[in-house]
Amino acid sequence: MDLARCSLNSVTVKGSGFTEVADLAEMWGFGGVGLWRDVLEDLDLTAAATRLRQSGLRVSSVCRGGMFPQPTATLRRKTMDDNRVAVDQAHALDAECLYLVCGAAYGDLAGGRRQVSDGIAELEPYARAAGVRLAVEPMHPMMASSRSVITSLQEANDLVESIDSDLVGIGIDSYHVWWDAALPEQIARAGDKLFSVQLADWVTPIHGELSSRGMPGEGCIDMTGFVAECERAGYRGLVEVEVLSDRWWAETALAATEAATEGLARI
Repeated sequence: MDLARCSLNSVTVKGSGFTEVADLAEMWGFGGVGLWRDVLEDLDLTAAATRLRQSGLRVSSVCRGGMFPQPTATLRRKTMDDNRVAVDQAHALDAECLYLVCGAAYGDLAGGRRQVSDGIAELEPYARAAGVRLAVEPMHPMMASSRSVITSLQEANDLVESIDSDLVGIGIDSYHVWWDAALPEQIARAGDKLFSVQLADWVTPIHGELSSRGMPGEGCIDMTGFVAECERAGYRGLVEVEVLSDRWWAETALAATEAATEGLARI
């Protein structure tokens, strides 16, 4: 892939601050950056947005909002307050979407899914006022108890269609959905609601629920086919490389970025 069509996600070079992430993206010719909210702490967002514009870098996503299921009303209110802060950050950076990691089950899968639907519906008017798109991210089923009760692209499509807002769509990560026999049909179904595409490879053995992913080409996922399916569905945005990897986090940010570019070049 042409790196101008790609985005460097900050978690791929975890430990790097905002300036280093932007510098690496500019150095290698990426079209944008995806920003986890840890790199935004204590950051002057107006100055950061100016720096990115001057470099010609887009903010393909901010991660994350969500975590809607909570065991108490107090925690639900606190979580919604944090979601509004995330929307404000995405707005300040002119991000193309805010990722929603929807939240875990807390022992009640059906109830958790209702809280997700209700939470997005509650957040949507605030996001609309800010002009921020919300991207529901389906996650691998192994994460239902810790990260998200939305565990397939079909579930995410059903949820997005039920909310029926032009600002609520899908953020899809190859790592989470590659295994699904219905993936081509569900990507096509997402169509213009496909707000973001991320790449990370599936490498075995799994040694950590979150942090054993590979750079594109290191594992078993057909990355070329995955990107092609998204493009056939109409996706024209930046493709993010978002690799949570203890292996690559032990390397320098420069080495991790170089590995990411080499993987993207093979797609």
